[in-house]
Amino acid sequence: MARIRHSIPGRLRLSIAALRHNRPFADEVSAALAQVAGGVRVRINPVCGALIVTWPPDRPLHTEIEATLRPLLGAPIRPARPSWRHQVAALGPAGVNIGADVDADVDTNADSVACRACRQTGSKRQGRGQRERGPRRAWLWRLLGFACLTGYLGFLLVREHLLKRPVASGALSPTGLLALVAAIPLLRDAWHETTVEKRFTIHQFLAFSLLLAIGFGQAATAFEIIYVLAGGRLLELFVAERSRRAIRGMLALSIKDAWVLIDGSEVRVPVAELTPGALVVIRTGEKIPVDGQVEAGRAEVSEAVITGRAEPVLKGRDDRVYAGSYLEQGLLRVRAESVGEHTYLARIAALVDAALDQKAPLQERADTLAARLLTLGTVMTVGTLLLTRSLARAFTVMLVMSCPCSTILAASTAVSAAIHSAARRQILIKGGVYLEHAGQAAIWCFDKTGTLTTEEPEVAEVVAADERALLHWAGSAEWHNPHALAHAIVSHAQALGVALQPHTESEHILGHGVKAEVDGAQVLLGNARLLAEQGIDPGPFAEAAERLRAQGLTLVYVALDGELQGLLGIRHRLRPGAREAIARLRADGVERIALISGDERQVAEGLSRELGLDACYAELLPEDKAAVVRRLRAEADAGKTGRSGSGIVMIGDGVNDALALSEADVGIAMGAGGSEVALEVADIALADSDIEKLVALRALSRATLRTADQNYGLAIGTDLIGIGLGALGRLSPAMGGMIHILHTLGILANSSRLLAFKPRP
Repeated sequence: MARIRHSIPGRLRLSIAALRHNRPFADEVSAALAQVAGGVRVRINPVCGALIVTWPPDRPLHTEIEATLRPLLGAPIRPARPSWRHQVAALGPAGVNIGADVDADVDTNADSVACRACRQTGSKRQGRGQRERGPRRAWLWRLLGFACLTGYLGFLLVREHLLKRPVASGALSPTGLLALVAAIPLLRDAWHETTVEKRFTIHQFLAFSLLLAIGFGQAATAFEIIYVLAGGRLLELFVAERSRRAIRGMLALSIKDAWVLIDGSEVRVPVAELTPGALVVIRTGEKIPVDGQVEAGRAEVSEAVITGRAEPVLKGRDDRVYAGSYLEQGLLRVRAESVGEHTYLARIAALVDAALDQKAPLQERADTLAARLLTLGTVMTVGTLLLTRSLARAFTVMLVMSCPCSTILAASTAVSAAIHSAARRQILIKGGVYLEHAGQAAIWCFDKTGTLTTEEPEVAEVVAADERALLHWAGSAEWHNPHALAHAIVSHAQALGVALQPHTESEHILGHGVKAEVDGAQVLLGNARLLAEQGIDPGPFAEAAERLRAQGLTLVYVALDGELQGLLGIRHRLRPGAREAIARLRADGVERIALISGDERQVAEGLSRELGLDACYAELLPEDKAAVVRRLRAEADAGKTGRSGSGIVMIGDGVNDALALSEADVGIAMGAGGSEVALEVADIALADSDIEKLVALRALSRATLRTADQNYGLAIGTDLIGIGLGALGRLSPAMGGMIHILHTLGILANSSRLLAFKPRP
């Protein structure tokens, strides 16, 4: 069975059951799609049966790609499942059944985004419990099984070591039967890799060794090995399921109801029941629940959640607005075009979900070591049998080489100690692979607002003949204005000890500024549009304005009784330690540092020049940020940055950074003040947003890699000693298990040094 999970211009994702764990078929599908002309790129994840095809959005290749796939699949490709919102679409915006005509407006074809996250947003309909009950029940069963194994292992240890009573380890003993049952998942994997994938891995070697151990009366040894494997599988499932829950809940609008204009009256309608065509009314302080076009009204809208742009944007008739944006001041009537899972943010959620599905952990070092141990174990076992003609000696060698405890602990204990050490410094790391990449990546990309800068603006420069007088008029006019820029002006004036006085009248002019009366004088405070509207010539300060604009500052002009007095240059406050962190990262070997921002180009380029960054990409939407990250990662993989395959790190803090964070090899979220979406999607989060912790993170990563290498050396060394003693008949199968205890003690002692790790100043 094949089903379209989501489809947008230039990107198609399908779930194909036949692809799961079937590498030959995956190669066949990839080769067939490679023949489609037009720049088609294919990614396949055999683990979950996911196929992602991308192509230039301006080329209509969707039909041709599906036509290529159908003969290979031998079955029709099913469209994405319609969501429950489509089922209520026939009710119309006021709950009136408008019949089949709505079906033409509801997009249920393959081009809709079937996002698991958004299908569950805001409602409990369509069997939400049924969708979640399956994974939750599977998780509970696994947890219960592991608890049983833990209890039985405790019983064995107490009986053997405390009570000094022997434990039956035969094939038909309770230990043997329980070990056999617990080994079923491993045996299933080994059988599948042998019969379907046609490849030989450590799973077959380990499964064969465990069966021999149980058959030869070493069930207790086999049980210990299976217990380690079961714990690892449970931990992996826990991390994966937690990530999926975070994605299902991310970008959920915190709006339960919306006001819809029907026959001249405003009617409250649940957001879950909004349909395309509804005329939605949004007022000051409300979030916009739909994507659509403004039909009436004017308002300042904060689109930071979409673009990352710090300043609100003036929206009027015929302008587009997006769900999740925040209406700061004004009133809008918006004709809904996309609702629910079809909104812009919902599509971003679907793309993030797909990107996370495809991000397989990079375990090159572990895979290489496992392959070498597999080859070495096979050769040594067969060699021991041929040279000594002793099944007992060969079996001992096999047990020593088959148990993965040493290779698991070598990396996992180092990573666990490093993650704990990082957590004490409020650096939250979600997996060892991200810790590894953080120390190796040659390209680091930063978002601007909330990452390199705080969200608090500050007055950077005042241009006027009398600076204090200008701040007096500006601060007095803005005294009661809740706008962030107004707060920056008032705070700057008060910090310099400038006396302010209350204004008698104040008018906020949307998208322009403020008109106020202070001490009998009319004060105008705003942008160049306000000056033009009031007929004030900005010429006397044109040169200064151009200079401040080139520095990336936001300009605020101040006029008194129709005469321009000067201007203020305002910027967002640079995060403390940002300059030092950038310099130390560059000194530590980071080859390229870039700024990727949704803010205005002049503002972003000004900050980039100030910090001496290597590149600046501005005025980007979320998918544009992700495209830049993909391009930079491709350049790194091609060796254009000086070190092939070095990877890329993206640091951001908002919803608009989520897709870029998921596309990078390592996504780092600035936690304090950052969005929950960025924190959930990111691989690493700084809980207190101290940017200097990025330097400590990189140093900790390198220390962890060194410790893991030392642990691998210890593990392999003791394995070689065990092989030698086993081949000479000086080591019994039971004593072979002691090899792994020596591994554990030595590796734990070495890894524990990371708990006290302190980066060099």
